[in-house]
Amino acid sequence: MNNKYLNQKLNIIGPSAFSYQEMAKIMTIILGIKITYSKPSLFKFRKTMLERGIKKDFVTVMVMLYLITQLGNAKEVTDTAAKVLGHAPRTIQNYIFDNQKYFK
Repeated sequence: MNNKYLNQKLNIIGPSAFSYQEMAKIMTIILGIKITYSKPSLFKFRKTMLERGIKKDFVTVMVMLYLITQLGNAKEVTDTAAKVLGHAPRTIQNYIFDNQKYFK
């Protein structure tokens, strides 16, 4: 094990940043089903997640992440993941393809 990164705060972001609309297009192509992004309000998003039975604490975290993304604070791209892993991270396309059974 490499202890080089122990006790460090790392901003691990992949090599690409996608909008929700771009992710919908990528998922549509890979999964073969139409995926759309409706841009719900934070209130509607929270209400829908709670109605789906997701625990309130987790929904709160999801709302905060959704808000951060909506404000454009998730556009940063770094090479930290590659440095920590010692190789390029998987692409989101490969991840979706390899795990498509969980998306359908």
